[in-house]
Amino acid sequence: MDFPDRLWEWYGQDEFKRILAVCLAIPALDFLAASAEVQRYSIPSCPACETWSEKMLPVNEVLEVAGKALPMDVRSALEKVWQLSNDLSEAAFHCGNQHMYIHEEWQPLRDAAAHALDLLGAKELAPHLDELTLDCRNIILGRKPN
Repeated sequence: MDFPDRLWEWYGQDEFKRILAVCLAIPALDFLAASAEVQRYSIPSCPACETWSEKMLPVNEVLEVAGKALPMDVRSALEKVWQLSNDLSEAAFHCGNQHMYIHEEWQPLRDAAAHALDLLGAKELAPHLDELTLDCRNIILGRKPN
């Protein structure tokens, strides 16, 4: 079973926290897989702080919320992204350094993020991502659909 099928299976099982975690991680992984130039111009303020909180922590959230329910290959790929994120040196990951993304340590992280996106079936899920994110968030928060 490919991962998008697994995600839809979770939807049928009301596993909305898992789905939301995946939906929030996909754009984070897109950023982590992007070129240094795209990364640099996507973060307006402190690149280290925003990258950590908005782009790296969502990867860990998937591992925490859905870890054992993830297929082993997907879990391993996400664990690798998380580990590489944590292993960045101060030279490669420093507050206020708008050029940090060009450091050589970022390339393995980009490659790992791209691999994780492939395993997640991100291209297949892309047309549904916004709606799934909104639906799951509303259900989790107890909001009624419009």
